[in-house]
Amino acid sequence: METRKIQITGKSTYIISLPKTWINKIKIKNGDSVILIPRSDGTLLVNPKLEKNKELTKNTINLESRDTEKLFRKFIGAYLAGYDIIEINSIEKLSPTVRQHIRQMTQHVIGPEIIDETINSVKVKDLLDSSDLSLIEGLKRMFMITRGMHRDAIVALRTHDIELAEDVESRDNEVDKFYWMIAKQYNLVMNDMFFADKLGVKSQEVLGYLLVARSIERIADHAKKLASNTKHVTGKIEIITKIVDASEAIMKEFDEAMNAFNRNNFDHANEVVNKARALSKITQELTQEIFLLKLPSMTIVSLAYIIDSLERTRAYVLDIAETAINHQFITTILVEKP
Repeated sequence: METRKIQITGKSTYIISLPKTWINKIKIKNGDSVILIPRSDGTLLVNPKLEKNKELTKNTINLESRDTEKLFRKFIGAYLAGYDIIEINSIEKLSPTVRQHIRQMTQHVIGPEIIDETINSVKVKDLLDSSDLSLIEGLKRMFMITRGMHRDAIVALRTHDIELAEDVESRDNEVDKFYWMIAKQYNLVMNDMFFADKLGVKSQEVLGYLLVARSIERIADHAKKLASNTKHVTGKIEIITKIVDASEAIMKEFDEAMNAFNRNNFDHANEVVNKARALSKITQELTQEIFLLKLPSMTIVSLAYIIDSLERTRAYVLDIAETAINHQFITTILVEKP
């Protein structure tokens, strides 16, 4: 941190000098213009970025083995960090299997596309402006997909529809896409406070959206697990009716939690917190009941996993409601600041 004294030139012009180290780092010169942005907290931001030709950021991933899971983790890490170009290099010739895996990786995220390939490298570029998708729209899309996944997983359980259960499992990737996009937007805001302005939100608000997105992504994961376990439950089992009822109660609070977050309503969110906590009694009773049933061990285990997924879903709904409360206070402070 450096301190500068204010000087007066003429009768009404106040000037300060800018640190030379900052000038050299930003690479601005005599005659260049900067943007001055007064903030609500009394600070003044000096922004040297006047939407000139942006220098693309690049990350190089060296493929050292055939471990495709490791490659995927590195790719997602580079994507979340906000790199414009991700280049995957190998000392040896890239096999068709690895190339296919790289294509599949680009399909798991929003924006990146393969723009160039050589014998031993693949270049991927993010063709989407990350500010084009608003946080509100991203959350809404995640919620709609996840809500449908859970609903159809319960239908598959009730009707023994294996094909529907497998369809539910396949939709999880779509939720992951939007979650990673929101996580990427959060990281971009942390690195560039002006990116929040492009998104149409305050930088302090973005954490709330990320936390809700994370909870929705976890609910989608459990909808997938729920669907997977329904394939091992056959025959007419009375407890399934109770499981369906518990699911409907939890999904109702899921809807209400999202409404409370979107509307910044403390009382609404607080009510959801109380109701979501009360629902834990239902899942506990179901857990105790299944072990009294005289059913094949595989069926008992699958039902136990299903009820566990319902309980975890309830817990994530509770997290969303609590995040909505915290988010409401943050946005209120931002509005009240002069």
